[in-house]
Amino acid sequence: MHTLFDATHDLIVVGGGIAGSMAAIAAARLGLDVLLIEEEGYLGGSLTACGTGPMMTFHAGETQVVQGLPDELIKRMAEKGLSPGHITDSTGYTYTVTPFDSEGMKRELELMCLEAGVKILYHTTVVDVVVDEGTLHAISCLCAAQRFSVHAKFFIDASGDADLIALAGIPFEQGRETDGKDQPMTMNFKLVDVDIQAVRDLMDSNVELFPFLAPKAGLQHQASRLSFSGFQEIMQEGIKAGEITFDRDIVLAFETNALGEVIVNMTRVLEKNPVDPIQLSEAETEGRRQVWELYRFLKTHIPGFGKARMTFSGPRIGIRSSRRLKGAYRISVADLLAETRFEDAISACGYPIDIHSPDGAATDSTFLREGGYYTIPLRSLLNEQVSNVLAAGRNISCEFAAHASLRVSPSAGAIGQGAGTAVAVALQAKTDLFHLPMPLLHATLKGAGVFLG
Repeated sequence: MHTLFDATHDLIVVGGGIAGSMAAIAAARLGLDVLLIEEEGYLGGSLTACGTGPMMTFHAGETQVVQGLPDELIKRMAEKGLSPGHITDSTGYTYTVTPFDSEGMKRELELMCLEAGVKILYHTTVVDVVVDEGTLHAISCLCAAQRFSVHAKFFIDASGDADLIALAGIPFEQGRETDGKDQPMTMNFKLVDVDIQAVRDLMDSNVELFPFLAPKAGLQHQASRLSFSGFQEIMQEGIKAGEITFDRDIVLAFETNALGEVIVNMTRVLEKNPVDPIQLSEAETEGRRQVWELYRFLKTHIPGFGKARMTFSGPRIGIRSSRRLKGAYRISVADLLAETRFEDAISACGYPIDIHSPDGAATDSTFLREGGYYTIPLRSLLNEQVSNVLAAGRNISCEFAAHASLRVSPSAGAIGQGAGTAVAVALQAKTDLFHLPMPLLHATLKGAGVFLG
């Protein structure tokens, strides 16, 4: 058998999205033997598999609150012409956006993992676990019709959907507290040959078409790539005429690293459970139906889209929310609005509370104070049932509404770096995750460039 399967690794990370990749790199750079398991054939998760983008936001006002490994990734990509870096958010919704080349991100994340010594296992799904007396010892995996087990001292669930947590019998919750409904799923798609200048001209001449931008008119001139949110009246007319058959109230598009290419974030798949096998497949089908409906509508009715061509949809539907750990600490909306600085903070976030309604077209936003940010406590990654398993990314322990802020990709990446670092400190200090020496954890994080406030 391959030595990969014989060894007991220091850490196994399940899920190679932005959180899992950052966790694996952080731990490996600190000397750990790390195995990263990913069900696709590439890293990046929703950023590379779902057309999610841009990353938003690394900032809280003028302060960059997400630094460390996620920022290093962007700097490396920028040096290769694969990202313009952090630029003004010309929708006016938040501070900055970070466009990127999704193919470039696949390669750069892989390079960062390989340089750090992370072992990567692609096309692999976790199907079972071995838990004994509150410790996870091994996980059973399936790849290429072969089932095998891998062992580790610690495990990080960065699957997004808390798959490992669920398999290990660790308590979790899902959806809105009142009815269990999740935020809608979205199938993004990419269009090329969009006339961006036509949209920029409208922002100058008819800024009222862009509601978040209107109070900040002129902001678009600071953005080297254009993000825009608007055309509500045209959308309403389309719904009335039956050209759009689902609830969506606004055109939302983001120019990528490639000029004239945009990500369209507009489909809304409601009333589907993202961790139900049948409903997830139904969501993919419905998402694709909505993509083609929107594609026709945009080309026909939205300025600048007349010659646009679709080059990409999916290949996986984007999931905003699903299972969340019931952990040692549950982050609340009150924590966010109070800009709480936790004593066991591992990362920071300044993104608004951005709830895409589980019921229809509305997006309910609650904004932090201008420049305000909060921190993420290590305890929200930990659980008291299986002590050597951590959550990382959007599956950490939090209220549904709080999740709508901390779920975004820069925050998920920062949480991942915190999780990987915590495991390394636990092994170094020969202690469990609940008794880490906080000065050592914080010194290690700050030494890796992490902002903690």
